[in-house]
Amino acid sequence: MSTEPSAAQLFSLRLPAELDQLPVFLDHVRQTAQVAGLAEAQGTRLELAVEEALVNVFNYAYARQPNPGAVLCRIGVAVDGLTVEIIDEGPSFDPLSQPDPDTALELEQRQPGGLGIFMIRQLTDEVSYRREEGQNVLTIRMRKGLE
Repeated sequence: MSTEPSAAQLFSLRLPAELDQLPVFLDHVRQTAQVAGLAEAQGTRLELAVEEALVNVFNYAYARQPNPGAVLCRIGVAVDGLTVEIIDEGPSFDPLSQPDPDTALELEQRQPGGLGIFMIRQLTDEVSYRREEGQNVLTIRMRKGLE
């Protein structure tokens, strides 16, 4: 029996934006990457990228609220790969609008921040952002077979 998806499939997980939920989200990504048939190295890179994105949401999206809001991790699986959407209801913030860090500078000379989204861009095939219906939507795309 093949685990190869014949048509697009959608897998969603919505949990509080709390650091202790991270393992549950990452397990969701790992299992879905396996269903999608991603190579192990690609799945590992995707998982690392999603971890970075989620930790940023956990730390910043609801920072000014007494209780954390929710995060939705929606994964679309297609024949050619998968798309992960990380959706939160925090204030509008486009992480892709931030300049890439100058990695040529010595560590002491660098401005703090910015390495996370830089890393996500390096690990995956595509990253995009949109604000939709009062929500931040970060989309991460990984195509199958491209190493």
